[in-house]
Amino acid sequence: MLPRFSRPELSDRRTMLLGAFGVAVLVAVVQIALYATGVHDRGPGSLAELALNLLLDASLPLVVRFPRSVGGLAIVITAVFALGATLAPGVVGPRIDPDVAPAAAPLTVSFLVILLPWRQAFAFAAVLALTAIPIWAPSWGTLYGVLSSTTLPAVVALYLKARYELVRSLRRRAELADSERRLLAERAETAERRRLAAELHDIVTHHVTEMVLHADALRVTTRDDDARVAADQIRRAGTRTLTELRDLMRVITTGVRAVPTGRSDDDVGGDLAALTAAGHAALSVEGDPGTVPAVVARAVYRVVQESLTNARKHAPGAPVTVTVVYPGDRAEVEVRNAPSARSVDPALTGTGSGMGLTGLSRRVTLLGGAFSAGDDGEGGFTVTARIPIPT
Repeated sequence: MLPRFSRPELSDRRTMLLGAFGVAVLVAVVQIALYATGVHDRGPGSLAELALNLLLDASLPLVVRFPRSVGGLAIVITAVFALGATLAPGVVGPRIDPDVAPAAAPLTVSFLVILLPWRQAFAFAAVLALTAIPIWAPSWGTLYGVLSSTTLPAVVALYLKARYELVRSLRRRAELADSERRLLAERAETAERRRLAAELHDIVTHHVTEMVLHADALRVTTRDDDARVAADQIRRAGTRTLTELRDLMRVITTGVRAVPTGRSDDDVGGDLAALTAAGHAALSVEGDPGTVPAVVARAVYRVVQESLTNARKHAPGAPVTVTVVYPGDRAEVEVRNAPSARSVDPALTGTGSGMGLTGLSRRVTLLGGAFSAGDDGEGGFTVTARIPIPT
């Protein structure tokens, strides 16, 4: 049983159209040259034979769009040649010879096998072969010529088509296998990142919880007011850290974004005023920061904190402006520093992991926002973040 072939793709059909046009022109030129030089003189019917051959040649470019019509035309012309060769030799078409099929018949059969289902294509080839054989005067030479013009091209075209389909199928399988390997690698990498994040969460949570418990115990038992205040600050910072870790782990492991729930009085994400004052930066806030979720407020705080740290390292003494806007559906942060006012300390710039901005970008992206950092074109540096507020 022969395999089921798929229809040629658009690019393949365009290639076949160009090939059919080129072959048609080549065959037509050869036939006209043979007729003009008189190499094959077949009597007074040679002009009619040439006209019918040229008609089939001219229809070859149409075989890509109308294969059945061109196949029918080839059968009609072959029938005319066969009848003319038998009933009126030399008047219409050639005299009886080993092959009365048109010169373009093998090409027509080949294109039909490529373009049509194999049953239809071989039906056309069989009808064309039977039409070309004068059954009232059969001969081995005629049978050989007809089979060479019809059956042989059909078999060769079928083999080439099967080989092409096999190569294309193997290529697609290789592409699918490569895509599957990449997908599996990405899934494995994601799973490993989640596992490491879970381990990091467990380790940090354990130690921070101990710090919070000890700070709370110190706050209750100490009689020193300064120690009590410091212990309370440590407890608050630790509590915020645990809450932030919990929210980030939920985003990493489940992909669930933060929800706009309320927050406690001690969960404000950090004091931006105190942070910018310590960094000698000018702060401008528009909107009500109390309306944003805690996880968004903490992200804003981290962006400002890391940006001020980078400004102190890479642009010491340069003025820094921090602008935070809460339009209602998002939080927008911009931290801009002017060019450095004095030389940079290599010992200071060499500290840190170098992952600060990368970590901020990932943090903002996990929350569905957009992050950018780069030169402002005037020698300074600008960090911007836009974090949506879920509704």
